[in-house]
Amino acid sequence: MSPEKGLILDFAQTDAMKSILPNTSILSSHGANWEGIHVEYHRQPPNESPEHYLQQHSIGIIFSSAIGGVAVNGKRYGSEPCQSGEMFIAAAGTDFQSYAAEEQEFMAIAINPTDFDNTVYESTNSNLSEIIPHWKIRDLLILGIAWALKTELESGGLNGTLYVDALKNALSLHILQRYCAQKTKMRDFEGGFDPHKLQIVINYINEYIHRDLHLSELANLVQMSPYYFCRLFKQSIGVTPHQYVIQCRIKKAKQLLKRQDLSIIYISQQVGFHDQSHFSKTFSKIVGLTPKKYRDQL
Repeated sequence: MSPEKGLILDFAQTDAMKSILPNTSILSSHGANWEGIHVEYHRQPPNESPEHYLQQHSIGIIFSSAIGGVAVNGKRYGSEPCQSGEMFIAAAGTDFQSYAAEEQEFMAIAINPTDFDNTVYESTNSNLSEIIPHWKIRDLLILGIAWALKTELESGGLNGTLYVDALKNALSLHILQRYCAQKTKMRDFEGGFDPHKLQIVINYINEYIHRDLHLSELANLVQMSPYYFCRLFKQSIGVTPHQYVIQCRIKKAKQLLKRQDLSIIYISQQVGFHDQSHFSKTFSKIVGLTPKKYRDQL
């Protein structure tokens, strides 16, 4: 099937899988301000999807045992029980079909091919990244990333877009190393940031600490790819961009807590936490006291 002739499954669209499955998703990342990665969580009755063309690199993870299978480029796999935790991986451009003889609960993760290719090039200095289809595999790293993404959706995005960007990069690199045809050597990065460029990024983070920041946004400040930026940032600072932003938010919160006229909910919003409970938990984890107790001791 070609994209001109068949049904195209584009996860960038709202309720993407509604075109091939009976029910809408239970959870979806559409509207969550995520870049280059899309997630849907489903509970579906017995069904057989029409053949469709994958617009993105796709991973499907089964969370309930059921009889079912898939067809990849016309070749059928399955017809035996699928166990919870098993998954498939298929590249963008694949002709795909799924079928289930029983109710099934599963998660779909899609990665934008351009984002994936950029990560591949920056990490290996190579454009070779042909993903080989896999069916009924078990991969604990992918499963862990999937649960982290599901938890982030369920929480309403408490950890923020930098956290999701880091998960997307980790997932892309793992697919590159484990499920691509070519075995490529990862590039070494040494030396860290130029001090002037690092200061530009730090100043920007502190100025916009109240916003949900994207990895690509920070990388563009110094004209780097997100992957390259992440590696150099951690070498220079000692922590990931996401971890550093959390540290900056707590530092700013400690300064604002000195002002008795500011409410804790207002302070949490000013330092980029859109949920006061999450702010209190994060503050307590790092400082050892709740924001209220910290303020009381000043």
